[in-house]
Amino acid sequence: MKLKPLARCLVVVGLGAHAAAWAQEAQKIERVEITGSSIKRLKDEGALPVQVITDKELARKGITSAEQMLRQLGVNGTGADNATSNNNVFGAETDRLTGGTANANLRGLGPGSTLVLLNGRRVSTSGMSGGAVDLNSIPMAAIQRVEILKDGASAIYGTDAVGGVINFILKRDYQGASVSLDYSTPFESGGGQQRKASITGGWGSLERDGYNMMVSLSLTDNSILRGSDRDWASGFNPALGLSPNSSSSPFANIITGTGTALGSGSAVAGSGDAVKFTRINLLSLQGACDQVTNGVQFQPGLWTPASASAATKAANYASGRYLCNTDYGSQFMLAAPRKAENLVARSTFRVNENTEAFLEITASRNRVKAELTPAQFSTSASTGTLYPVNGPYYLNLKNYGVTDFDPTKPIAYRWRAQDFGNRVIENVDENSRLLAGLEGDIGAYSYKLGASIAGAKGYSNLIDGYVYTAPLVSALSQGLINPFVAPGQTQSKAAMDLIESMKARGRLQGGETTLQQLDGSISGDLFRLPAGMVQFATGVDLRHETYEFAPNADGFNCISTLGTGARDVLLCPGNTAVPKVSRNIGAVYGELAVPVIKNLDLQLALRHDQYSKIGGTTNPKVGFRWQPAQMVLFRGSYNTGFKAPSFQQLSPNTAPRDYTGTWSDPVRCPTDPTQCSIIGLDYTDSGNPNLKPEKSKQGTLGVVVSPFADFNAFADYWRVDLDQRIRKLTVTDVLNNYALFPNRVQRDANGNATLVEAGWINAADSTTRGIDWGMSYQFKHSTGTWLANLTGTHMLQAKERAFYGQPLLDYVGKFSTRTLYLRDKLNADLTWSRDVWSATLSTVYKSGYTDQDMSAKGVLPATANTRVASYTTFDLFGTYSGFKNTTLTVGIRNLLDRAPPFTHHDVDDVAGAGWDPRVADPYGRTLAVSMKYDFK
Repeated sequence: MKLKPLARCLVVVGLGAHAAAWAQEAQKIERVEITGSSIKRLKDEGALPVQVITDKELARKGITSAEQMLRQLGVNGTGADNATSNNNVFGAETDRLTGGTANANLRGLGPGSTLVLLNGRRVSTSGMSGGAVDLNSIPMAAIQRVEILKDGASAIYGTDAVGGVINFILKRDYQGASVSLDYSTPFESGGGQQRKASITGGWGSLERDGYNMMVSLSLTDNSILRGSDRDWASGFNPALGLSPNSSSSPFANIITGTGTALGSGSAVAGSGDAVKFTRINLLSLQGACDQVTNGVQFQPGLWTPASASAATKAANYASGRYLCNTDYGSQFMLAAPRKAENLVARSTFRVNENTEAFLEITASRNRVKAELTPAQFSTSASTGTLYPVNGPYYLNLKNYGVTDFDPTKPIAYRWRAQDFGNRVIENVDENSRLLAGLEGDIGAYSYKLGASIAGAKGYSNLIDGYVYTAPLVSALSQGLINPFVAPGQTQSKAAMDLIESMKARGRLQGGETTLQQLDGSISGDLFRLPAGMVQFATGVDLRHETYEFAPNADGFNCISTLGTGARDVLLCPGNTAVPKVSRNIGAVYGELAVPVIKNLDLQLALRHDQYSKIGGTTNPKVGFRWQPAQMVLFRGSYNTGFKAPSFQQLSPNTAPRDYTGTWSDPVRCPTDPTQCSIIGLDYTDSGNPNLKPEKSKQGTLGVVVSPFADFNAFADYWRVDLDQRIRKLTVTDVLNNYALFPNRVQRDANGNATLVEAGWINAADSTTRGIDWGMSYQFKHSTGTWLANLTGTHMLQAKERAFYGQPLLDYVGKFSTRTLYLRDKLNADLTWSRDVWSATLSTVYKSGYTDQDMSAKGVLPATANTRVASYTTFDLFGTYSGFKNTTLTVGIRNLLDRAPPFTHHDVDDVAGAGWDPRVADPYGRTLAVSMKYDFK
């Protein structure tokens, strides 16, 4: 791979400096490498904005997973990066390949902009999407500490480090054995139990025996929590502006159709209205929509914009007054069921006094079941699925005052098929890495060499609720399944057996990523200046990455209508195939730590990355540390960064989607009224082979003060400016800005729109800035030792636009569909310890925000609250270590049983009916118990 002259110079400078000082001998001092720098230095020298969280801190707060840890941190964005938020097939920005994963999202810049390391080296991204590391693959039972760099680091680590770096560091030289058991259960009845068991063993002392071996295995088993388990999890609260917007019901709605019983609509006797109603439900006529499970009355007023024409308002009234709907809030999954296994084994050998060799193996398997609401569909003459006149369950609405109903004709209906069960998909993610390396000193210099092979496989299995459409069409055409099951009644056994026989089960789709990496670096003293020694590091990083994605492994053909193909499956999600693709990355970097004057140091770094199919990019970083007095320290940095597009974003897939909104074609509407209200337009979410890396400019400026012993406080201003931002151009973006994207709308011979081409583009710019702050104080008292910590992030601005030509809009404190930029997030904890006792009270605060603007979709009632309230929870944990070799921790999460704040957002845009899983904890008050036994 060719390297630019600048890159070659970095290697020459680094090696030349190494050779010039090779003969120098220095007194051996224990040095450590800090995340964000390749230079080993004395532990107390660094002043980077790095937050360190130890395993002991995690244990005393009852945190057992990486996802739990990150959800409490202000620096981590409030995004749809968890299994619950990703459990959605709706939404223009929904990624159907991230189900079951948990991702980091520093600064809210997206999971692909946060670099996740294990012991300072990369791990493979998730096998399904290939876009980010699944945090479930991190072996938390063997983690000694977590270092979070809250600054861009492309000049050190390359791509993905725009938002920052999270480095999980394994236990080192561990000896002995321990077993730990963790269990939690909500106080309120229902699901949501979480179980984890871990065993860790280590033997051999590097210092005494010349070797150390450690093995750790953990097992996780979490139960599902459903909306039906919580009273607040309702999608039906019209007084506050929340009501379902689908047109399906557990008791089917009868709809219009040529040659069908309802024809073009009917008057209803006793309604006091001469309107021809176009969708009619018997239960709604009787005021009894809620008499069937999850049934509710449709609210046409909430889904009719005030600006709509009189004709539109009349049409919505005619189609909605006697329409029943489904409260899908109680059907939604609030927390996913999960089973996981994590294994890590590490062997370290002392080759000689100055050299260590190590071999590290990690492996994990994470299985998460996603549940979606039961399938909904409409029958029609064209699909041959009208309910036949002679069917055993024929419903004659003429007997109930529907005057124009014709019982001599078949019935067209729309049905939420609850008897088919929730749609369940099992998402499996398997990860592994084999790493071998050498670390040591040669004279006054430290070096690192590593070679690794990592891979991830992800796949989805259809478990329940999905059916083959061919037998379904046959059954519907014969009227063998009852879409009009009355309250208190059930389907016949024959019908349920028939439904069970047509279910599709098996492998839906799968993907695989691999990462082969060879890296090496050397660091040490370079030469002395009057203010001190200049230190350097230089290194190389060579990687080979691959990705492939194969849909329909068992031959499923996912369709959105009632087809008759032998392998057609109704409404299963999927993307098109990505044949195996690969790329090579070569990088060289150099770094200097320069003491300018006493107590003023500079960090200078430069890295060049060359991608085989994208091109090259060079990124510098300049940082400073100035400590004019013992009690105060100033720090800051400026750097550029980049994020390379993922393989999925680059691949020209053409996964079909269905746009459920209404669009008026600006080209055809003036001459053809049928093109003024187009519903159900098809579109594709395509990758883009011409994507370029996303570019960033960013910096920090901060101060740390310690006016008296055991107290310190800090504040860091930060800013990230992005350009050519990699963003999904949604179908709504295209349709609402047709003048900018006319070529993305395909048309037939008559000029009518047939397909919209959405997908990934290098979009416009964004600016994100804020202040990280915190303080800590430890003091000893006759009652014990007390430690108080308080950290937070205050967002100043999050301006972005989808593409040039639009104004920059600030999203801080406002609803958005992927990441919420909350004005303030903070967490605080107070820990007391004495002898064998300790206790920690912690709190997490997330500020409120303006709820989704529904004016374009409907009218909120005067009683609706347009602002989502802030969310504060308290946890209390106590630990006792007085039993022999045993540590017992008991605590209560969400001590005050704070329910999620209410939001009326459209569930088609963001998962969660009446609540937002990006913000809130659905479990409620929860008992958590942890026991650890150390074998000695």
